[in-house]
Amino acid sequence: MNKFVTFLLPIFLLLGGCETTKDLLDVNFDTTLTKTIPVVVTSTDEMTTFVVLDATTDPEIMKYANKIKSYEITDLKFAIENYNTSITSEIYFNGVVGFSDISAGTLEKSCPLSPVNITLFAGTGDFAVQPCTNLANDLAELLAAENALKIYLKGTFSQAPLTFNLLVTVKVKIIANPL
Repeated sequence: MNKFVTFLLPIFLLLGGCETTKDLLDVNFDTTLTKTIPVVVTSTDEMTTFVVLDATTDPEIMKYANKIKSYEITDLKFAIENYNTSITSEIYFNGVVGFSDISAGTLEKSCPLSPVNITLFAGTGDFAVQPCTNLANDLAELLAAENALKIYLKGTFSQAPLTFNLLVTVKVKIIANPL
């Protein structure tokens, strides 16, 4: 196989030029990235919490970390896990989920999550954020810059105290070039 590629490489260079040949060697793969944001709500005042999603924790992404040409976000889902409160009535979140590059001190891109019935969604599995039309492109750009991004939850809760984990799942298509 290696001899075959070595034989064909000069032919590709003659026919299509260097960039076209290089593009033929692109590697395409899909993966799922997840990160959990621990949320501790002590009051109904506005709060912000964040975590860093490092895509290079995925072995395939790490393999091509410096050679990734693009990310495409194919799915973005959230889940509320480990919900814990002594309050018996429904609790609502009014705010945004946001994203930024890893060096930013505040969110740069956001999508409203208002109002979300935290009690209703707790423990029910994944739910999507609607409508955030440009969010997938914004996230792809942030990931492409550093193979990582910050994920924020910013807003208020109708009642406190409560704790839960917000599980963020990002499915991505990646194009990399090993050259």
